[in-house]
Formats: sequence, structure tokens, C-alpha cells
Amino acid sequence: MTLAPVITTEERDAKLVRQITHCVSGSFYRDLFEELSIDPESISTVGDLERLPILVTPKIHRQLQEESSADAGHPFGSHLTVDPSDVVSVSSTSGTTGDPTFYAFTNQDVTVTDTLWQRALKFIGVRPGDRVLHGFGLSMYLAGIPLVRAMERMGLTPIPIGAEAGTEKLLRMMQLTRPTVLACTPSYAEHLLERAPEVLGKEAAELGIEKIVCAGEPGAGLPAVRNKLQEGWGATVYDMLGGAHGIMMASCGHPDCYRMHVLADDYSVSTDLVDPTTKEPLEIVDGITGERVKTSLEWQAQPPLRYSVGDVYQVFTSPCEKGIAGKTIRVMGRVDDLLIVKGVKLYPAAVKNVVNGFVPEVTGELRIVLDGPPPRVTPPLRLTIEAAADSADEDSLRDRIATAMHNRLTVRPEITLVPAGSLARSSHKSQLVEILDGGSSE
Repeated sequence: MTLAPVITTEERDAKLVRQITHCVSGSFYRDLFEELSIDPESISTVGDLERLPILVTPKIHRQLQEESSADAGHPFGSHLTVDPSDVVSVSSTSGTTGDPTFYAFTNQDVTVTDTLWQRALKFIGVRPGDRVLHGFGLSMYLAGIPLVRAMERMGLTPIPIGAEAGTEKLLRMMQLTRPTVLACTPSYAEHLLERAPEVLGKEAAELGIEKIVCAGEPGAGLPAVRNKLQEGWGATVYDMLGGAHGIMMASCGHPDCYRMHVLADDYSVSTDLVDPTTKEPLEIVDGITGERVKTSLEWQAQPPLRYSVGDVYQVFTSPCEKGIAGKTIRVMGRVDDLLIVKGVKLYPAAVKNVVNGFVPEVTGELRIVLDGPPPRVTPPLRLTIEAAADSADEDSLRDRIATAMHNRLTVRPEITLVPAGSLARSSHKSQLVEILDGGSSE
């Protein structure tokens, strides 16, 4: 199992200097440095990045898109540092909660993305000739066409069905094409697992999938969720993150390891953390948790420099359970997903992990029902959980789940059990939080 190529501190620093020079060639970063009274030449080492505040967030990114659409006639943001004609590929966020955020790629950026997806797939043992059924969203998603393109150039055989095709078609194509690798979100892998007997008349484990590549949301790194998928599919589940902007992380597949290995230190600074409240930099020690701030070291279009999308990471510096050295991470959730119940802080993914520990008595589908937006939750924390069709003693089940939540997360929820199939499934990211006065939150 091969990690990223070794890069020296001096080489990383030199890459950063070149990247900052490229960033300030455009007006956005140049004006921002002037506004902050920071000389770009004073940022000469990766350690110097801590002197910079968070410079870009998704909200700022979208504001820059509005500016460039009005002033320059393109949607890529005024932080675009190449000519728009040099943009050869575009991806975006889903835009389910507003306008999408666009990500532009030059030819060089496409090459970096190909390199890192291929590095991660090789890391988990996917090899040229393997058939991979692609079940992520193809429509503009970062794990859509960019991943299919990288797999083709690696010599794999991608079967690009895409989540948009629907569950029945995807399962039938899986039966016909016999892939050994499935790539999709963990919540969609759960949904396919449930639907396989109904659609195909057979269990998912009979379909020949050996590896499941998950990304896009927490889940594959949660013990109960991963165990459910591995047992149901008879496959090893791997968690991945990144691809674009020189970011790539992947889990090693060890049964007791729930972290992802950092595979792209030669292309990015991807484990800098700040305090989610004060935004002050945090010292990276084993097990530290904070808001992740990323900086690319080799990116041309819209280079992210001290960019935070609001993800909360736990960073480890000790070797993983498999004995592989190097930094590893766990995604805990998002800053704006944090729930505070009577002073106790928890993330929806942690709630899902506890509930999935009760499969097969429950399906694993749930909703956290809030009266208003997070983080503050008026107690009790209310959960709607799907009970399996053959769950007999619902009172006992409710009590055992509530007790497990109290023991592990120090919160005792109020639980409503509903029949299996009552909660809507998604082929993209699952929605765990339902806000009664304002729709749903991912």
C-alpha cells in the first residue's frame, strides 16, 4: 500500500511561494492582501499560512461569482486567476440550498485531479481492468465526470450510470455488467442494499461487489454504518475525500481503522485547523479537532488560499491501526451542522452512528427534527427512526436506543418510530436534519 510521494519541507515551501505569486496575479487576492496589510512575499513557508485569516468561504465564493457574472461575463468568480478561455472543465455543488458554487479547472488542474483520484484508487487496490459502477451524481458534481475521466485514464472500466439514472436502472445495470467496485455516497449504498431484493430478487451480496468507494458525506467512516454496508454487500468499504484543489484522502480498509490517510501533501495543505468559534489557528497534535482550512500548492483556476467550506476534522499524527505512518483525518461534520442540547455538542453523523448500531431492528434511516435552525436545540432532541418490519417490542427498542444515545453522547432523545420505507431516500447526500419552520438541512 503506497502513500503519496515524499516531499521535503523546502519543496512544499517553494510550491507555496509560487502559488501565492500566482494568486496575487489576480485582483481579488492582491486587493485582499493590501486590505490586510500583508506583504505576499512575507508568506514564504507553509507555517506562515497561520498568519493569514480565513480568506474565502462558500458564501464569499458565491459573492465573487455574482461580481464576475456582472463585471466580467463569466460565473467563475473574481478570484479566477486565469483567462476564462483557459477553463476546460466545470463542476459545482448541488445548489440545493441556493445558487451552486462553481469550480473551474484548467488543463493542469484536470491533470492534478486525475493524478490524485488515481493515487487514491491505487492505494485501496483498484487496478487497471477493474470494472467500476459509478453511482455518484454525474451532473456537475466533483465526484461525477472528473472521477469517470480519471478512471478512464487510469485504465479502469468505469460504468457511468450515475445516481440520476435511478435505483432500479442502476441495480439492473450492476447485474448485467458485473462490476467488482461500486462508487457512490454511503447513504446511497445503504439504499441500494435495501432495494436489491425487491428489484433483482437477490441480496446485494450476490452481485459480486468486492470494494465500495464512498465519498460526499460522513458515513463510511462511522463504525456502525461501515459494518452495515460491509456485511450487507460482502465488500470492503473505503472512505475518500477530495480530488479537486489538490486534496485527496482515503481510508486503508483495516477493520479497526476509521480514519482517512492524507495522500496529497505534495499538492495541498489540507490539515490546517482553526477554532470553529474564534477562528484562531490550532496546534496540530494527535487527536485535535477543529475547522479545516485548505490551501492549494499547485492549482491554476480559482486557487483556494486559506479557504474553509466549514468542515470539522479530527486530525491524527500517530500511525493508524494498520501501522501506516503519516497524518490521518476523520470528518466529524460541518460547523453549521453542530447541535447543542443542554450544553452538549454533537454532530448528526454521531447520532446516525448510534442508530445504525441497532440494525437490523431499524433500517438505519432517521431524521433529527428541529423547531428551528441549529446549533441550539430546545430539549429533548427529537428523532424519527425507521423500525424494521419485524421489530416486535417498539417500547423496548425506543428505550434501548435512547439509553445508548445517553451513554455514548450524553443526550437522551425523544424517539418516534415509523414503519420501514417511511422516510425519503436520496441518491446523493442524505438529509439527516429536518427543520420544521424552514425545510431540511444536510
